[in-house]
Amino acid sequence: MSGMPRVFGSEALRSPLRFAAAAACLVAAAAHVPVIEDHLEEALYIGLLFVALSVACCVVALLLVRWDSRRVWAASAVLGVLAVAAFVWSRAIGLPQITDDVGRWTTPLAEVAVAAEAAMAVLGLVALHGARIPDQGATRRWRPVVSGAAVLVAGLAWTGVAAASTGDEGMSGSGMAMSGHRYWAAVGGGRFHGDGVVRHYYIGADVVAWNYAPAGRNEITGKPFDDVADTYTRTGPGRIGSTYEKCLYRGYTDATFAHLQARPASETYLGLLGPVIRAQVGDTVKVVFRNSCPIPASVHVHGLLYGKASEGAPYDDGTSGTDKADDAVPTGGRHTYTWLVPDRAGPGPGDGSSVMWMYHSHTDEVADTYAGLMGPIEITARGMARPDGSPRDVDREVFTLFSVMNENNSPFLDANEHAYEQPYQRPDADDEGFEESNLMHSINGYVYGNQPMITLHEGQRVRWYVMSMGTEVDLHTPHWHGNDVTVNGMRMDVVNLLPASMVVADMVPDNPGIWLFHCHVNDHLTAGMLTRYQVLR
Repeated sequence: MSGMPRVFGSEALRSPLRFAAAAACLVAAAAHVPVIEDHLEEALYIGLLFVALSVACCVVALLLVRWDSRRVWAASAVLGVLAVAAFVWSRAIGLPQITDDVGRWTTPLAEVAVAAEAAMAVLGLVALHGARIPDQGATRRWRPVVSGAAVLVAGLAWTGVAAASTGDEGMSGSGMAMSGHRYWAAVGGGRFHGDGVVRHYYIGADVVAWNYAPAGRNEITGKPFDDVADTYTRTGPGRIGSTYEKCLYRGYTDATFAHLQARPASETYLGLLGPVIRAQVGDTVKVVFRNSCPIPASVHVHGLLYGKASEGAPYDDGTSGTDKADDAVPTGGRHTYTWLVPDRAGPGPGDGSSVMWMYHSHTDEVADTYAGLMGPIEITARGMARPDGSPRDVDREVFTLFSVMNENNSPFLDANEHAYEQPYQRPDADDEGFEESNLMHSINGYVYGNQPMITLHEGQRVRWYVMSMGTEVDLHTPHWHGNDVTVNGMRMDVVNLLPASMVVADMVPDNPGIWLFHCHVNDHLTAGMLTRYQVLR
């Protein structure tokens, strides 16, 4: 007990190390500040711990300079040890909600922070084992101050360089300049860690009479269809018009498939797209699929991790039996597809908090996609998702499909001719206009602005997920009037799409009004690939 006053006494030691230790505390605090906002967004408790750690470092620095008692030195040493231990734990094992830090030992700001915290611990232990320093001459008293100031200046300079390096890395996208272990570790993503939830989706393939122009007029001009638009929308002898029988993915509430899942008004713009499948890294997605269409169909996913029994694509892959049941689900049949969401399915270097993938039928991919069997997938970074899987740093998500739906290659062409031509006319090989009339230049299955209005609000954080499907004519250049977007850190108002390509574009609308959103390819523009979105104050 006699040692207690010595270790935890309140007398000032006047150690010449106190200025260097105080500088280390301030450098540690400074290294934490640039990442506090991100950590508060990523995991609130981590952000608050960083705030508390930074404040504690500043308080200890002040006390070291004013009155470096053994208690203060002990606090400095303990704080440094705990901070370094927490860093090691987060990189070796992972912390709740931020296990994606595992293995990331050499981030620039972390190097500064750990060096400063280690210095706090070492200097504290050295001071605690030393004796009280007697009063010294004026010249010698200034040396520790100068050395402490030098440590502070050097440490803050290092912190500035590290913060700038971190910022540059964040803006570098998936850049060609990225290399080395950290880059390839981010590309690979590591093994799947099933630390998320299992998300169930009940999706049916149903026959639907789909009208590409339900308003019956050109909603872009506010006038009746002109001669060009009539090419694609008018019904009559040898012309189907704007309504076609299609096979579409639709969401249901449960495995009984008794009740369709209602789409809220804010999502009616999705049109013929299947339900939006959402998940975050670490989740498992189970899609219970029922096929009610008169053609065999499947659900093939892009980007996620799946086994052969959940691929949904028939080809000679060396499998048999149950591994083939997913390839072509017959009419009236069911199959459950299981997909895992590893790191590589989520945001990569340079992405935001979420990325886009798609799903579609791959039994007869050309015919199936022209029939309408397509849908979007959104994957959020681990720890960044709301309960429904959407990214919590995004206020509004919009999903759009640009595609020239070639109804000539739909498996329902003959049925559509008989059902919608008025009157039915036998196919005429010399009628070149017939094939053209069945090329529906659509956005989410709508032409000439017939899509329900996409509504945004000024100042919202809006994420657009834009995709395309089709053939060589499906080279699209979606263009937003009135506002612009950023894609991979670059500002633009036009993006480029090819068949089965996907682009994520972020927007903070600042220009209220009703605006055009259309493909900038001239032929596609005149053929009806236009819609509108509105920004409300």
